[in-house]
Amino acid sequence: MIEVLLGILGAIIFFLCLALPLQHRLLLVLVCTVPQLYLVQLGGSDVPLAFLLPALLLPEFFKSANVFLAKPTSISLLLLIGISTVSLYWSVDKSMGIRDIAYYIEFIIISCSVYYLASNNREVLYKIINIMLFAVCLQAVTIIMFRLDEQLELSIVLSHVSNYLMGPNVLSGLLNGVRNNFYDPVKAGGVLFINANAAACYVGVCAFMAWGIFKVHKSRISLLMALFLWISVFFTGSKAGVLFAVLIPLFVFYLKLNKNSRLVVTLAGGTFALLLIMVAVVSGIVEQHGFLHQSTETAETRYQIWSYALGEFIKNPIMGQGFGGWKVDYSKHTDYFLPPHNTLIYLWSKSGVLASLMGVAFMLACVKVALRAISNITNEEQKNIGYTLLMVLLWQFAHGFGENFGLIGEQHQMIALAVMLGLGIAGNTPMRKYNKEIK
Repeated sequence: MIEVLLGILGAIIFFLCLALPLQHRLLLVLVCTVPQLYLVQLGGSDVPLAFLLPALLLPEFFKSANVFLAKPTSISLLLLIGISTVSLYWSVDKSMGIRDIAYYIEFIIISCSVYYLASNNREVLYKIINIMLFAVCLQAVTIIMFRLDEQLELSIVLSHVSNYLMGPNVLSGLLNGVRNNFYDPVKAGGVLFINANAAACYVGVCAFMAWGIFKVHKSRISLLMALFLWISVFFTGSKAGVLFAVLIPLFVFYLKLNKNSRLVVTLAGGTFALLLIMVAVVSGIVEQHGFLHQSTETAETRYQIWSYALGEFIKNPIMGQGFGGWKVDYSKHTDYFLPPHNTLIYLWSKSGVLASLMGVAFMLACVKVALRAISNITNEEQKNIGYTLLMVLLWQFAHGFGENFGLIGEQHQMIALAVMLGLGIAGNTPMRKYNKEIK
């Protein structure tokens, strides 16, 4: 009976919130994505409030869907959603597939709403992003505190607070001794992450976002937040995170100083992207090797993981293993389970080679949005948005080749990508054409 009453109350609040202006609803959604707030469980899965709130953005999504969904970035994700839906048929863990599909849809809705507001009132949008980034700074404070005081980290993360910030299932796993670099004394993920590499990626891309907002909005608070978030990356203990935090800004600085042709920029960018991927892979192997050496002698190195993946790919390249198939089959080869630690391999494993191809298509489409914005010679604001988007893309995509963030990142990281992508697409879309199409 209580659950029914709470459901009715939630529905009433939802419809009341729909009456709020878009900027208030988007502010609520973006700020809530920082703590996530795990309040309910469905079918044994932790469901954060941040996962449910994007439904408040559906009115604007429907208004501009005919424009936004026609973009290459959206088309590739929609095709990936379709492929993932089909692969549920041969999956052993359908709930994993449903979760992935749901987050792809949420990513599109949030990015589309940012696109809509950016096309109508950018100044308000910049203020909303600043408020979200302030919440991220609070997470960064806990990263620094936990790195300086390991006992404080253990006492807070292993307390009931994590039921709401990480989810009961994550807390239960930690209390039951599930191995993770959370217990590494030279790493710290703050109050929201048990994985320091994921935390480094999150505060890192948010630092780039804050820098971008400073460049276009001239807000000093944005610059201060950018510097603080950037510094906090070094407290996570993530080797790849530290290298990305240094190398990516240097590369963008090089691009801004050199007025080269598009071909030269593309070649330089491609070479740099490969370098970042190598950094992610090598750093991951080094960190994983040390971690495995302490945890189990029979577990395989990351190189062996990918050797296993190659063998399985040859067996079934088209369909893959289905959602949950990697875990079931890999467990037959070792007494310690490890995921693929590679975005494209994981996409293949879940839904087959077509899913990996759509992942590549999405990455290329995102980079094209950034390069088009950068090439805008008449709009300095859009140029800076393009540079910022490119920095976010380089970090998130490259780091994903050595981690398990997924194509769009985990539920925190994906918000930074969704926001910057929506901003980039909005600036690349002529206003007259946009207004005509949404009427």
